Amino acid sequence: MVGINEVRRSNATLHARNGSFVAVFVGGTSGIGEATAKELTKVIKKPTIHLIGRNAVAGSKILEELKSANPEGTFHFIQSDISLLKNVDEACSEIKQKEKAIDLLFLSTGHLATSKQSKYHYHLHTKEGLENNHALRYYSRMRFVHNLLPLLSASETPARVVTVLGGGQEGKIEEDNLDLQKSWSFMKSATYAATMNSLAVEHLATLHPSISFVHMFPGIVRTPLMNKTIGPIAGSIVGFLSRPMSISSEESGERNVFISTSAAYPPAVPREGNVGVPLVEGLKTSVASTGKVGGGSYILNYKGEDTTNEKVMSGYRAEEFPRKVWVHTLETFKKAFDPAQ
Repeated sequence: MVGINEVRRSNATLHARNGSFVAVFVGGTSGIGEATAKELTKVIKKPTIHLIGRNAVAGSKILEELKSANPEGTFHFIQSDISLLKNVDEACSEIKQKEKAIDLLFLSTGHLATSKQSKYHYHLHTKEGLENNHALRYYSRMRFVHNLLPLLSASETPARVVTVLGGGQEGKIEEDNLDLQKSWSFMKSATYAATMNSLAVEHLATLHPSISFVHMFPGIVRTPLMNKTIGPIAGSIVGFLSRPMSISSEESGERNVFISTSAAYPPAVPREGNVGVPLVEGLKTSVASTGKVGGGSYILNYKGEDTTNEKVMSGYRAEEFPRKVWVHTLETFKKAFDPAQ
């Protein structure tokens, strides 16, 4: 486990670094994404941050808070419903017009779907034919990665992709149901999203060894997500009961910045020995999801510990599921834009 004191010592060194630092937060207008963006704004001297979210009012408010916290930073907000891949493409195009390189892509979109359709959730399918929650928790995230890979590859930091969902909660998935069209349930929705994020992270790290890829489980964080999921009354009760086991959004932000920048999670093949913020005393390079120290793909809990379900993941590797999932992902992108395919 990485203690909070080590996290804070590591983050504190970020202020001394020179050069630009460009971060993109997808799902940055509430909860974990917002908290992480705010922490990064505190510890980076002159950050450039792009926030992407649905809520324009929340986005404007957070933008003002970031500017107030760090007047030397540059901050942008893109209002977008990124459950639609075409909107992801538009947001990426806007970022590409402003940036030549990206150092951090932080992905935390999604809601907890307890049923196919209810008072607190969107309709089952998007206009592009994807299951809504699966689109947010997997396909749109991977579309951002796919579109922004050239800018991530151009980073000198080096770049890191962090997808926040269910690292370590991998389970059984079926090759003919990866899009959850054949069969859907609450548990399948959670398991498929978590497992596909882990498999994609592992495969992408082999394709792009100069970039670190992290799939993280954030723990129980005191954010508005539960209220949005099950309603304000039930959400408040669950929040109260889980408080002893939860962490504040501020601590989550601190830990996420550490995971997003520390040399504990280097790319598989770093350029010129640049692996991130030098390790503070007491820390060491993490084991990757493949079992290799510093292997470039990391499945972590919120404490920064390797939490790979090795039995499940090794089985998928033997059946080439990391590659198969990515091939499916690219095919799904094509079908979303051209249903006739």
